[in-house]
Amino acid sequence: MAICGDDTAVVADPPDIDTLADLLADECARQILVETRGEALPAAALSERTGASEPTVYRRLERLQAADLVAEEVQVVTDGKNYSVYRARLDGVELDLTDDGFEVEIARRERMADRFTRLVEEM
Repeated sequence: MAICGDDTAVVADPPDIDTLADLLADECARQILVETRGEALPAAALSERTGASEPTVYRRLERLQAADLVAEEVQVVTDGKNYSVYRARLDGVELDLTDDGFEVEIARRERMADRFTRLVEEM
């Protein structure tokens, strides 16, 4: 993994090109990435913003998480009920055509915990 900036890393092992293409071709998945780029949101809010049903949003979130393009964060509420919010990890995609086919490079936002671990390991 190469570090691009303060909170962005280029991932050495991106999802396969077919998985990535399927996700980015899906309007709901794209909207989820856009909506969660600036703030972490619960599935209910994503459902409202995308116009998709909550089950549809959860299915897309599962696929986006499997590709490591969205991170789930648990929010602790004072009444003891926790709930999940989702934040985009995708920062950019670079697609190169080579003699051997396509090469995909994905820049992801590092989670704070990952960033801390990396800093400790570099000491």
